Amino acid sequence: MVWTRKDGGDRNELVFFQKSVMLEETPITANLYLYADSRYALYVNGTYVNFGPVRSFHEHPYYDSYDLAPLLRKGENCLVVKALNNGLETYQLFDYHGGFAAWGEIKTRQNRKIDLSSLEWRCRTSEGFQKDMPRFSFATGAIENWDTSKDMGWDHCNSKDGNWQTPVVVGPKKWGVFQARPIPKLTQTEIVAEAVRGPFPLLDTEDLYSFRIPTPDRNGLEYNTSQKAIGYTYLFSETEKKVNLGLWWGDYYLNGKPLPPNNLAEEATYRRNHTGQLHKGWNLLVVKYSIIWGSWDFYLAVPKKERITVSAERKKAGTNWFKTFLPQNSKNQRVYDAVDLTKKELSLEEAFNTEFIDHPKSITANHPVRDMVWKTPGKRKSMDSIVEKDQARSFKLAAQGTGLQYEMEETQLGRFFVEGDFPKGTVIDIGFSEEKHVDGGPWLYKRFQVAAGLRIIADGVARRYESFKPYGAKYLQLNLYGPENAVSVEKVGMVRQVYPFQTIGRFECNDSVVNKIYGAGWRTLQLCAEDSYTDTPFRERGLYAGDMLPELAITMAMSGDMRLAKHSLAVFQDMYKEEMRDGKQNRHNDFPLITLLTADYLKQYTGDSTLAKDYYENYASLLKQHLARKGTWGLVHADRVFIEWTDLNKEDAYMTAFQALLVKSLRTIANWASELGKVSDARFFNKEADMLTTAINTHLWDADKGMYIDGVKNNNKIVDHHLTSSIWPAFFEVADTAQITAILSNLKKELGTIGTVSRKRKITPYSSFYLFALLYRHGEIATAEAFLKRHWAPMAEHSSRPTTWENFDIQGNQGTSSHAWSGHPTYFLATAALGVQLGWYQNLDREIIQISPQSSHLEWAKGTVMHPAGPVTVSWTVVNDELHLRYNAPKGKKVNITPKGRLGKLSLKVVHDRDLKSTK
Repeated sequence: MVWTRKDGGDRNELVFFQKSVMLEETPITANLYLYADSRYALYVNGTYVNFGPVRSFHEHPYYDSYDLAPLLRKGENCLVVKALNNGLETYQLFDYHGGFAAWGEIKTRQNRKIDLSSLEWRCRTSEGFQKDMPRFSFATGAIENWDTSKDMGWDHCNSKDGNWQTPVVVGPKKWGVFQARPIPKLTQTEIVAEAVRGPFPLLDTEDLYSFRIPTPDRNGLEYNTSQKAIGYTYLFSETEKKVNLGLWWGDYYLNGKPLPPNNLAEEATYRRNHTGQLHKGWNLLVVKYSIIWGSWDFYLAVPKKERITVSAERKKAGTNWFKTFLPQNSKNQRVYDAVDLTKKELSLEEAFNTEFIDHPKSITANHPVRDMVWKTPGKRKSMDSIVEKDQARSFKLAAQGTGLQYEMEETQLGRFFVEGDFPKGTVIDIGFSEEKHVDGGPWLYKRFQVAAGLRIIADGVARRYESFKPYGAKYLQLNLYGPENAVSVEKVGMVRQVYPFQTIGRFECNDSVVNKIYGAGWRTLQLCAEDSYTDTPFRERGLYAGDMLPELAITMAMSGDMRLAKHSLAVFQDMYKEEMRDGKQNRHNDFPLITLLTADYLKQYTGDSTLAKDYYENYASLLKQHLARKGTWGLVHADRVFIEWTDLNKEDAYMTAFQALLVKSLRTIANWASELGKVSDARFFNKEADMLTTAINTHLWDADKGMYIDGVKNNNKIVDHHLTSSIWPAFFEVADTAQITAILSNLKKELGTIGTVSRKRKITPYSSFYLFALLYRHGEIATAEAFLKRHWAPMAEHSSRPTTWENFDIQGNQGTSSHAWSGHPTYFLATAALGVQLGWYQNLDREIIQISPQSSHLEWAKGTVMHPAGPVTVSWTVVNDELHLRYNAPKGKKVNITPKGRLGKLSLKVVHDRDLKSTK
């Protein structure tokens, strides 16, 4: 492994690696192998090739392989890699150090061999890629901000620009043994956005001042640790007047008086308006603030018409507009807590006995997203002018900047690109969102911890600029700043970068809403599948165990490609190694257990017994760690669980749903033990499952209610009855037949009205995966279909190409509108409405195809499901009192057809598409 220095990479550091290859003839073979920590992009002769490596932990890194022969030509060839070291912990890559590895060889017909190993390349650190940018979100790396004019020649091997050097070996060794990439490379499909608004001039009614102070954010602890800060400036007014000031968060004092915000409207996520009384002359403005989330991005907006001078030096021609101080030691922090900001005459520097940091007017916060929301006008006619409907357009930039807005046909995951002619120094800010704001543009600050944007500064030479990293978006905005001369914007869009699933599953029925629900689930799953499964393409892009189980189920029905699932499970083994080996508690203690159920389901579907062999010791150890926390009630304690996106208790308790999940996990690992010949282990885990089942039914079953209570906390019963507290024991076979009957009866009543407040409903899409499995297993088809239509129809009808939402609404500032854990109706429509059984809540025999359609309201349905034996096509229609069913299945496989519920009561007529013979 090499880098520009032996210590590895810096925070958010971009390094260019180049290799010049001179060929007198086209090569016979040209094999290149690459790895980078954290990510890389490969270019050959100026053409983007691909992005990598796959996500992994340093303990088990994966390299990528490339056949370069089709990309090489006679003469000079230029191989370029842009390698980015995150330098901080993200939900995509928890490890970070910085390193690059290349090896391989080019062979020619003249038997010439060209070494492609790392030390044969040259490298240089980007001077234009801003290292200290704040994070895009709590879960991701830093915002991209690249001044390409400072990195001229990065993509040309004959360039003499910059300080190129020989790579330096990184030490000591941080990485395990390299393995070949286990999944295909991601798609690279260009998709062009449609221009919808603009060009329009940006706001020019305010003088905007800003600065940024970064604070440590390399991991979650640093990111969430606050840092006290204080600052001040002076405002000069020619007369006494009231002035409306736009300000960032904080406690403000104007001339010794508190300056509260006027209101906490929606824009409070990035701006608060304060009305202050200014005296004639200089007015002292002081702010106290606790810096959080790794950056203080301070903004002050003053109406231009008020002709206010801002100067920390009390000079009309002053160069510094603000002064700040961050008290680090205990003495200064005591001063910070005690300082009286209500004094009219106050010298903060005397109070702290130190000089404050100067913030010159010439150095701004340089924050593309903050700049965009502070400078973009609201819903005004000036934004509605469109020069022409197609993308190609030339226009002169307004002095204050010009904006344009675009829409993708559907939500995408990929890299942004902009093509056109941009003079050197033109600032190209790209903002994006999943949802549209009330003003008609992207909702850039739906959640205050997510800064959805990036900045590229043109070098005056390139005609195409791309983001380095992929993002999820549907709505885009470009803000352009620079010299007041003409620019042209010819094409804007995204390069779709997702896992290349082959779509085999399909579904259609007489209910158009149900058809849309089916499509939305698969569409969302593909957005949440890249180099592992993820929760959402927008906010986190993290691999979550709770999300992966329904994602696996959807993939089984739609594709049958299990490579991504196997890789994701391998990553989980490293992610949860401390929980499995050392007993460390997880913030979601149920999630590591769910990976066991996921692995077992994958094993059933694929028949791959190596999953049990490879992972048995990990999960056996994990379960023993949990059993060691068994309390006097015979229940197992957990510091924290997830269970469900409701107000269910999650901390320091013995939660019923978690106990039921443990029982299912114990039964699963006992089965694995039996298969592996570990008889005593199987006996032990089954006995523990039996005892835990008894404890659950003894202490947590409420016979009067016919439901389970939520659990036990502080030695007292939690007498609430959240639905998941009964759904999981019923589905995981902790409850007996009589208890399940009572639970189903109660569910039919409770599901009629589940509430309207997001994350406080009785149930959410997350736990609905288990709800549907329970209802369909026990023949409650009408209840399942009614619930599905009632709560997924708003998602399906939200747009022409809908996705499924994290919650049952997309109001407020929390949930995402593309969340694959909510896509599971796609799976249930395949396995229940079409009836091709795939296991989980049904029986699965890989050698026998069981077709058992069930529906309470559909009159016909048809489609294809990817059974382990191959694609199975089913088409059924209700004709009076008959069910006409046609099917096509892989040759040589036994097929059983047993419709259920309403369909099972009809006279059955079956036609196999191969022989068209009718049977009764």
